[in-house]
Amino acid sequence: MKIKVRPEDFIVEEIINLPCCAKGNFTLLKLQKRYWNTLDVIDFVARKLNVSKNRFSRAGLKDRYSFATQYLSFAGDFDKVIEEKNFTLVPVGKIPKPVSSAVLEGNRFSLVMRSLTEQEIKKILDNYPQIEKFGFPNYFDEQRFGSARHGQGFFAKFLMLGHFQGALKSLLCFPYKEDGKKTKEFKRFCAENWGRWDGCLKNAPREFKKILAYLKDNPKDFKNAIKQIEPDMLNLYLLAYQSYLFNETLYLVIKETQKDIIELPYAYGRFAFYKQPENFDLIKDLKIPMLNEKTDLKGFCGRLISEVLKKEKIQLRYFKLNKLRFRGVRFKPFSRSAVVLPQGLTIGEPRDDEIYQGKKKILLNFILPPGTYATILIKRLMI
Repeated sequence: MKIKVRPEDFIVEEIINLPCCAKGNFTLLKLQKRYWNTLDVIDFVARKLNVSKNRFSRAGLKDRYSFATQYLSFAGDFDKVIEEKNFTLVPVGKIPKPVSSAVLEGNRFSLVMRSLTEQEIKKILDNYPQIEKFGFPNYFDEQRFGSARHGQGFFAKFLMLGHFQGALKSLLCFPYKEDGKKTKEFKRFCAENWGRWDGCLKNAPREFKKILAYLKDNPKDFKNAIKQIEPDMLNLYLLAYQSYLFNETLYLVIKETQKDIIELPYAYGRFAFYKQPENFDLIKDLKIPMLNEKTDLKGFCGRLISEVLKKEKIQLRYFKLNKLRFRGVRFKPFSRSAVVLPQGLTIGEPRDDEIYQGKKKILLNFILPPGTYATILIKRLMI
């Protein structure tokens, strides 16, 4: 089975509740993109128009390997249509407040699963009614953990422990598989020449220059070098580690409450999926907290979270980030459903795959709540 063979095989559209009005201090913008991540689009447009990127707001981030329609807002007037290779940005109208996660009601998906065998098609059709009735565990998928995909650990955990040099090394010295050739060469150079900040700065991609310029003038001040990173980006690093801890907790929840389960490994641990759920009432409305220093560790979830923290060798007080103290950078507390039921799930008839000869393709349509991963639904369909 293959997905995302082409961006148009993975179509996602935000559903927002923010009607336009005659007058407003913000402009609603419709972004359609492929092969771009959302933050890079905002950065590109801000530089192109010579405006602060802080004037843009978003509800979410969308996968670069999709054809995505999402909404941004701009503080002030924005009447230009931006057309670039692989993205367009079009003003829609005036709105009274900026776009944020608070106005995002969900995401509508239309996905093509390709290169399917007859056995895989049977699995999909057998699992479909179970997912329609009982949903699936609401794990974060691997794309959430970009800052750890080099296998050297989570940037946020280094910050929690006060290991600022280790955090910077994880960012600057270890290439990701997805990095471009120049970025990979830079990271290898940085690893071999750590502490020679002049040379590192000369070879640095634009996104790392501010960090290295600071280190050039302050060679040992790794803590404040980290503060040269945009707060929004640092918060994404924190969210990645929170998401990993959520996954570890949800894994234990499923293992403890269900008997008929199937486990799948992923890059950072294991997913546990239920087949025919038992005690479904125990998990269908369960909320699991995204951790910060004030998380309540009482009760069923609290006990499992304590197990996860023990395994990670961290304590709740570390979430205060007392050793960093950077305004606006913090672990934000919220809760996330343990289980998700997709809305409007439909599965098309198997058809011949024009790309993979002799195989079949299937079209899926469904709506998921904000933050839920369509790729986790796909994994559940295939077990």
